Amino acid sequence: MQVGGWQIHTLLEGTFLLDGGSMFGIVPRSRWARHHPPDGEGRIVMALRTLLCVGHGRRVLVDTGMGDRLDDRRQALYQHTPRAGGLPAGLAALGLACQDVTDVVLTHLHFDHAGGLFAPDGRGGLAPAFPRAQVHVQEAACRWAAAPSLVDQASFLPGDAARCEAELDLRLLQGDETLAEGLRVQVTAGHTPGHQLVVVGEGPDTLVFCADLIPTATHVRLPWIMAYDQRPLLTLDEKKVLVAQAVEEGWALVFEHDPLTAACRLVERDGQVVPGETLCLDPA
Repeated sequence: MQVGGWQIHTLLEGTFLLDGGSMFGIVPRSRWARHHPPDGEGRIVMALRTLLCVGHGRRVLVDTGMGDRLDDRRQALYQHTPRAGGLPAGLAALGLACQDVTDVVLTHLHFDHAGGLFAPDGRGGLAPAFPRAQVHVQEAACRWAAAPSLVDQASFLPGDAARCEAELDLRLLQGDETLAEGLRVQVTAGHTPGHQLVVVGEGPDTLVFCADLIPTATHVRLPWIMAYDQRPLLTLDEKKVLVAQAVEEGWALVFEHDPLTAACRLVERDGQVVPGETLCLDPA
């Protein structure tokens, strides 16, 4: 897909399992399970989808998946399954290497979005996975990751906030900002402080990487909000604004965690906004 002078690709880092009840909050299991069948432990399959924007002399990667860093306890819980070599293989299929990525935009620092920032260095330590990239993240997200609440502290890998500041070319953002021509970030802090969307293009030619504001196409329904969200009523307000504008202007929404629907446009049907035209952006 070509949007606003950018060539758009989605790359699947892999999949993992996550508790379905937590993903849908107050929504009854009998409803969400129609769309996301759970396993015997109530877990559903979640994609680890990243966005690559190539254009204007830059190669911008949005989020990095989990990477290869889970300890045995986390791996047993989440069952992370990398896809055919993970992001390095996905980039290679496009003729790129990790060293070619000029920018990494982190929607936030939860480990399923930022775990792939670092990779094992072969000597028992870690090294930046994208060594030449400038990393753009909200300052509020970094501060929260350094001292999270008891509710979401398990969503961060220990020491990552400090490691980011010490080892990366880190650019701390202070709110909505244009990062390049036709590419900007927009803060939506209901999920966690400093959470940001990535918006590519303008007007009807717009694509939005929804991250955890709308993690799957099923979450387009306004009250379907994750139990993980720190401020669910703020999430609701933020979703109302995004969904209304996406319907009115025909925007494409990309879903980071939907295992089947990479992206779609929205339509209004019988008074409800629902997923409409599906866009096939994932690699074969």
